[in-house]
Amino acid sequence: MTGVVRKLVVLGFAIIQLILVARILLDLGIIPTDLGISELIVSWSDALAAPVEGLGSGLGGMFGGGSVPGLAPASGDGLNPTMIAALIGWSIVEGLVLGVVRKFAAV
Repeated sequence: MTGVVRKLVVLGFAIIQLILVARILLDLGIIPTDLGISELIVSWSDALAAPVEGLGSGLGGMFGGGSVPGLAPASGDGLNPTMIAALIGWSIVEGLVLGVVRKFAAV
């Protein structure tokens, strides 16, 4: 049973990370912005990156960005440090959740 739970957790976080990576590729211009799916990627990735938005905007200078505070860069305008911070944050959360699943498997 815990093997199924572990697989579902990994699948859920894989979908989250796929959306964030797709947004990074969209911001870098690798995925064209004129596709219909780009609006979906932007809206979902913005929602997933909302918890770390302040951290990402603070990192803007490190990536040569220097963004305007309170104004998120538009998709296709280059690397968005908020998406990098969100990808790192969700990966850490995934590790913590998998640790909890392992602890319940041991019980």
